[in-house]
Amino acid sequence: MPQMSHAYAVGRVRALERGLLSQAALQRLQNAQSPDEVARLLTELGWGECKTQRDVERQADVQVKRACDLVRECSPEPEITDCFLVKFDFLNLKILLKARLLGVEAGNLSECGVLDVEKLRHAVNDNSYRELPEPFRSVMERIERHIASEPDPLYIDAELDKAMFDLIHRRMAKCGYERVRRYFCARADLTNLLIALRVSAMGRDEEFARVLMVPGGEIDPGQMTQVVSQPEKAGHLVRSKGYFDRIRGLTGVDTLAALEKAADDYALDLIRPERYNPESLLPLIGYLLAKEREAGAVRLIVTAKAVGMSADKLQERLRELYEK
Repeated sequence: MPQMSHAYAVGRVRALERGLLSQAALQRLQNAQSPDEVARLLTELGWGECKTQRDVERQADVQVKRACDLVRECSPEPEITDCFLVKFDFLNLKILLKARLLGVEAGNLSECGVLDVEKLRHAVNDNSYRELPEPFRSVMERIERHIASEPDPLYIDAELDKAMFDLIHRRMAKCGYERVRRYFCARADLTNLLIALRVSAMGRDEEFARVLMVPGGEIDPGQMTQVVSQPEKAGHLVRSKGYFDRIRGLTGVDTLAALEKAADDYALDLIRPERYNPESLLPLIGYLLAKEREAGAVRLIVTAKAVGMSADKLQERLRELYEK
């Protein structure tokens, strides 16, 4: 087995980046008239054998899994790259626990995380988390105690989201990559901003938002909850942040989808400039984000063709690719 190093990881990424979909290729997919035509074009582009919409969605999952496998295989700093993978583990736990509460079989579990899927399945089905590492064990035990008397899907989501951001925040304290720290810090802040605006749109109060807020950002969650009753304060709170220009004018309750897209694009902005650095971990991280972004774009396009979404609506929802 080759020795793990930044040079090795970057070399692997360089060879694979040639297979990323270009902006021109994405435009061809957008111009397709049907899901089957999207599938045919993807096959021609070398994305994988696709004939139907279901094939496209399945291949999108395969593309992301391969990228995650690559990260796990050749990352010289897994304590950092795992921060980009644990979201799949926390999502699996949400799916498994909610399925158990509903008495149905859990489907669509992802193998892209850092924990074995079957281990998670057995832990949730048996309500026994001793074999899980922290913080997975403690948060799941806390959730189980709560839902024993009050089954609440929103509580499950909130607690697992907070545990994920807390895990990442703790690891960022030892991270030597400023761009990665800024990436997750912005993710936390913008997640909380979106929570506050969504709660405001729901007509709920600041206390309701407070229990949903995640740790790890630069803006105190207590300040962010003020946005619930005073959405106009959002712009002032983030004015000094690097993402302000991206989200300028998008901090109202009627621009949530656009704000979420801008937040995602800003996050990619932080990693993209280091894609050619041969002595950094960021090209490997960038490739993972590129494949996730590519898969998300393909899923959105094929779904848009299936439901007859207009070209303008589709363009509004598409995130930027790694290759601008």
